[in-house]
Amino acid sequence: MSSLSDLVINHLRNISSAKLSLNPQCNFFHGDNGSGKTSLLEAIYLLGTGHSFRTREISPLVTHGAESLTIFARTSTDETISIQKSLSGPTQVKLNRQSCFSSSELARFLPCQIFYQDIFQIIDAGPLVRRTLLDWGLFHVEPSYLAVWKDYRTVLKQRNALLRQKASASHFVPWDMKLVELAVEMDRMRALYFEQWALHFHVFLEKLTNVPCSISYFKGWDRKGSGKSLSNTLAEQLPQDMQRQYTGVGAHQADLIFDLSSKKAKLLLSRGQQKIVLIALKLAQASMVKRPCIYLFDDIAAELDSIHLSRLIECLSDIEGQLFITSMDNGLMSKFQGRFSFESFNISDGLFVRT
Repeated sequence: MSSLSDLVINHLRNISSAKLSLNPQCNFFHGDNGSGKTSLLEAIYLLGTGHSFRTREISPLVTHGAESLTIFARTSTDETISIQKSLSGPTQVKLNRQSCFSSSELARFLPCQIFYQDIFQIIDAGPLVRRTLLDWGLFHVEPSYLAVWKDYRTVLKQRNALLRQKASASHFVPWDMKLVELAVEMDRMRALYFEQWALHFHVFLEKLTNVPCSISYFKGWDRKGSGKSLSNTLAEQLPQDMQRQYTGVGAHQADLIFDLSSKKAKLLLSRGQQKIVLIALKLAQASMVKRPCIYLFDDIAAELDSIHLSRLIECLSDIEGQLFITSMDNGLMSKFQGRFSFESFNISDGLFVRT
């Protein structure tokens, strides 16, 4: 996949019908709130992931009065991808007109990075959001990771079931051995990936801001770095796990840790500074993906001062991949002129007009 050349949307939220010819480098969409700008990004994200970044429910996505939504795209190399979500039937996804049942295959075909208002959850929310981000990167750069991740989840589910059943300690021995084996392998891959990610992060951070920030990786056990094995920790914590009925340590508790605690980061960094740091984190991750990414920026200027916005636009002009950018400010296009080859569209009530 090189870039999306054509996009057809039917019955997605307030976009009843749209057919767009796209620029391979940058596509700029401007309009008022509620005009359909975010829905346009949502359509592309649906193609790349099979779900929305705003909801996992289908009914809010389908235009009122319609029974289903469909999205179709053609690439510059004449490959095709489509998705149909129905209120009454299963989701149907096709790659090159062949049915696709694997979300990982879909993600590898059309890797998307979304920059939406929920980006702040990387700092504000719990470890699950940061761990999901870590796993997203590994799915794309380490082909064997997905199978290990799935096997680990299966074993963890079985161990938690034994905890709920209050099984005897002997029942945990074989499951703990397998859990440890898979956790150690996941940690090995995660640690190697994170080392490279951190290096890329600092490169992008220097391009985008003067705000100092570093990140570290926690594997999910042995937080103090004492060298205690996961096997011993699981055995020691079995009584506590039995009481709370879930496994408290392991690869499923991994986290990314910023040099400032989440509380301090929220107190000491402005919203714009937090956003630019998190954009650097996600751009760094996307730069490691083997295929060029699709970059989806919703309301790109929100929270950013003019200096950070200018540095971001300059940084994006050097990135390999296709950009989709929304803004309420039509005048923002002037910052892209001379740096990008781009198409611009005005959106009003779900209708697109090339400008």
